[in-house]
Amino acid sequence: MAGEGRVDSMLRKLPAPLKRQLRLAGCQAMAQWRRYPSSNARRKRQLNDDAAQSLAAQWSLWQSISTPIPNRGDATTCVNRRHNLALAIRSLHQQLIPPGGAFSLSQQLGEPSEAAGYRAGPVFVKGQVLQDSGGGLCLIATNLYQLFLHAGCRILERHNHSIDAYGEERFFALGEDAAIAYGTKDLAIRNPFPTPVLLRISLGSHTVHSELLGPGAKPLQTLVQSTVLERQPPAIGQQHPGWQVCTTRFIKRPLGGGWQQDDLSFSHYLPC
Repeated sequence: MAGEGRVDSMLRKLPAPLKRQLRLAGCQAMAQWRRYPSSNARRKRQLNDDAAQSLAAQWSLWQSISTPIPNRGDATTCVNRRHNLALAIRSLHQQLIPPGGAFSLSQQLGEPSEAAGYRAGPVFVKGQVLQDSGGGLCLIATNLYQLFLHAGCRILERHNHSIDAYGEERFFALGEDAAIAYGTKDLAIRNPFPTPVLLRISLGSHTVHSELLGPGAKPLQTLVQSTVLERQPPAIGQQHPGWQVCTTRFIKRPLGGGWQQDDLSFSHYLPC
């Protein structure tokens, strides 16, 4: 433990450009270990409209999720948020994920920089709400996490937000959100089914809507339960409490008997 503390202290003292290089190198190593698709393979996975419509006409809807878009911040913040959501969705819509194939949201989107067309928006950094390029993309991460979780996909990586900034106005259930930060936090899943699945996602007037389709009936039932383990009261000057939350997924197969625990995660939100 003492050794880990010394390593963390040394890393914090490194110049920011070097820390970034180390983080990206770690992400690249993780991508190879998890067998993420190459950029060429990712392009081939994104179907054109005709091919996607043809599959959609034959396949069944396995899961769908709608996530409301928060109407918080000034007019510029709201416009930038929608711009970032629309730009990201272009890279995600109509992705075909093969059997056993992995899907990484960070890898699919790339770095959400100004050079890539993204605008400044709200981001959560170490318990604070700041403005940075690509702000608002966590809404897509949250939407897709819920989609994949409830569909029965294997969750490879997921991070909750550091704070419960929206309080009772939050657009997700505690324990069922996902944060994304390029080079640091990713949402990654694997398709555990023996068939491919098709991801479709769209931006509505007030929501982000996603669907997962597959051939035939959905091969299993899922039940997701999130339980608050602890409430941490806010300090003086803070608005929202902190939380410790446990989220459990149970699955039931048609010929597999009763419900079985399949996924377990813990989320810690700091008071803010």
